[in-house]
Amino acid sequence: MRRSVRLGSGLFGIVSASWIGFPAIDMQPVPSQPVSLALVSSTQQPLQRLPEVSQKDLQQELQMRKLVQEEVDRAFNHTTALLNVLLAILTVLPIIATVLLYLSRQRAIQELREEMDEQIQKEIEAQVQAELKQQTLIIQKQMLELGQESFAVTRQVQQQASEFQAEIDQLKTEFETQLEALKNTATEVEREKDRIFQQITSITLVATSKDVLSDEKKRQIETLTEQLDHLKSKSSGLDLDINNFVREGDALFFAGRYLEAINAYDQAIGKTIVDTSNLFAAWHGKTKSLRRLKRYPQALAASTKAMALKPDDSLMWFERGYLLHLQGQYSEALEIYDRVILDQPSFYRARNHRGYVLLKLQRHEEGIIELNKGIDIKPDYGNGYYGKAYYYLLQNQLDLALDNLKLAIACYPKYKNHAKTDPDFANLWGNPRFQELVGLPVVLE
Repeated sequence: MRRSVRLGSGLFGIVSASWIGFPAIDMQPVPSQPVSLALVSSTQQPLQRLPEVSQKDLQQELQMRKLVQEEVDRAFNHTTALLNVLLAILTVLPIIATVLLYLSRQRAIQELREEMDEQIQKEIEAQVQAELKQQTLIIQKQMLELGQESFAVTRQVQQQASEFQAEIDQLKTEFETQLEALKNTATEVEREKDRIFQQITSITLVATSKDVLSDEKKRQIETLTEQLDHLKSKSSGLDLDINNFVREGDALFFAGRYLEAINAYDQAIGKTIVDTSNLFAAWHGKTKSLRRLKRYPQALAASTKAMALKPDDSLMWFERGYLLHLQGQYSEALEIYDRVILDQPSFYRARNHRGYVLLKLQRHEEGIIELNKGIDIKPDYGNGYYGKAYYYLLQNQLDLALDNLKLAIACYPKYKNHAKTDPDFANLWGNPRFQELVGLPVVLE
């Protein structure tokens, strides 16, 4: 490109030089830097041929040519820049035209779409209005038909409501009659319940302190518990309070139904407690029932609950001492019996049991003294004679032992069966007189 520019510049210079009056010079394309040397060498020959041209004129011509060359370069560069700008414009114009054409097309499409949407919307609205109008007419017709049907249904419903009201009135009357009958039945059940518990209470409260009943009282208790069972089966909703459960437990205890008694006591314990006296009675009864079942550790735990409610109750302390006694903890039992007797010197059961424990601890003389004290207080208490029979057996006085055993059985026939299995009386099991006392076949040796 640079070479072409220079070539053009030289040609334009020759033309310009001939136009301003200089002779034409044959110019060869040479590099721009050694212009002056080439020019000097080329002018040396004309100087030889044209001796009339001066050195000064030559320098002016060279200077003029240089100016012309610079002007030509400047003009050409300016022209080239304009051409480049024009070329860029000519290149961009089609792109701009294309973009403008695309935008115009999109705008036209958008306007056409909007017109179509508007037209479609109008058509849809017109169609919807027509359909709504038609549906409105149909609905009005249906409503008219429904109005007629509803009128008929209303009349039918009113008639059914009247019939239903009559049935309700009849059922109400029957319900009130049944309710009145139930109230009367409930009243009768409550009266029967109160009667049973009053009789149970009158029997058990007297016997609680000694845990024994006469045969007649025991039969009465058995009858009362059967009546209570029947009443409960007949009226599942029978309401029993804590006192009722305690009395029921006592009745079942004296009837020998110890597991059922424990269940009744547990129901009493599970009630919301206000009066702790009934709660104490429930724990006390549960303790005795567990003792009768020989579940001594559980009985001791129950006695602890009872004593927490009444720490100074002598009967409960006696019960705890008896549990230790039955488990062979004689020293611990003796301490408790001592405490009970200290509080109640006339407590004959504690004295009789204390005498028996002293015999177990081999304090025989102290034991017989305590047993006699208990018999003096309560001569018809068989436990004292039973203890004395054991004392005389330890002394190897068999006749006295059998005499006292006979007195014990006379007071409490239960000692017949007890003596048959009591290891304390094992030495008498083979004695004919003993066998006769306890009802065993007499085996003669």
